[in-house]
Amino acid sequence: MKEKTIVSTATLLASLLTYWYAKETNKDAVPYMMMGGFIGAIIGETIVEKSKSKNNNS
Repeated sequence: MKEKTIVSTATLLASLLTYWYAKETNKDAVPYMMMGGFIGAIIGETIVEKSKSKNNNS
């Protein structure tokens, strides 16, 4: 997969999960989605870096 696709997918999934959580707990969704997107981007970047280092070692 391409790097942008991995990061975008992780960001989208984290944002949707935090949106769902906010709606279930009757809280404002915007701050949760912003934090979820940020954390998702970090997770996506970490996955990309791990896969790069794994490919370089092989």
